Amino acid sequence: MKTIFMTGGGGAGTIEATRFLRKKGTYKIILGDMDPLAAGFNFTDSFYVLPEATDEGFISFISDVISKEKVDVFIPLVDEEIVKSYSLQALFPDLLILLPELKFSSCVLDKYELIKSLKENNIRYPETFLASENSRKQINCPKIVKPRVGRGSRNVLVINSEDELEAYLTLFKMSPDSVLVQEKLVGQEFTVSVVVDKAGRVLAVVPKEIIKKRGITISAVTRHSKKIIDLAIEIQNKMSANGPFNMQLILTEEGIPVIFEINPRYSTTIALTIAAGVDELTMLIEDGTPAKGLASFKSGLVMSRYHEQLYFEEKKE
Repeated sequence: MKTIFMTGGGGAGTIEATRFLRKKGTYKIILGDMDPLAAGFNFTDSFYVLPEATDEGFISFISDVISKEKVDVFIPLVDEEIVKSYSLQALFPDLLILLPELKFSSCVLDKYELIKSLKENNIRYPETFLASENSRKQINCPKIVKPRVGRGSRNVLVINSEDELEAYLTLFKMSPDSVLVQEKLVGQEFTVSVVVDKAGRVLAVVPKEIIKKRGITISAVTRHSKKIIDLAIEIQNKMSANGPFNMQLILTEEGIPVIFEINPRYSTTIALTIAAGVDELTMLIEDGTPAKGLASFKSGLVMSRYHEQLYFEEKKE
């Protein structure tokens, strides 16, 4: 029985992944989260309250858990933990860390570096510049403003004037170099799960049209789109992720997919990917390559999330 250690234990995607893996009966699941009341802790075999990724003792703590629990697979699901997690490979050579290449992750976690990479690789991208650049004086509004580094749609707003940009910088106490101003694309938003193994083989691509979103996706539906699938393969071919990632894009009214973010990890919509027939977790854990071409999935499958209450005894110190 393999032991899998995942972080982000309070996330909806992590909880669903845990439920799915435990049903198989062939994995022991360990979860970690900074929140001692994270809901995922009620669905796992064991849990640990983690320090912040910025804490000097973060890697030491993770290493202790890996050693104590004899972890076979480590899956970091919190952006701030990702780059630090690569150092674990030297400490545990046999540990499978489900992440893309470090170069790819470092690039896409910085949204401005991602845009520059898309431009260099001749891949369509939204007009984007830093708030510190002089060209912002010619802003044609509305525009999207967001942190250069961030997740979960935090501090992502629409502005309609130069004054609103200044107000944004003041409100969130952010320097102009740390804020992106981006073209507000018109069309349908998609999150796309892309399963790539260490050898660079694209095993599956599952586009999911976003129906409702509040930070994380509330409802979505799988869609078969050749243009989006081809774009995912192009990203792998040109940027060499060599590991799982997800893309966020707009399919414009002209039918052109335009990437605005890439995340070097599994998506929070992993439950929908699995329900549609693509087991993107064990596909990489067990090195399961589809017999021919990409793994197939069910198109037109809708996911709708809802809140559920959990009740458990308070833990005494």
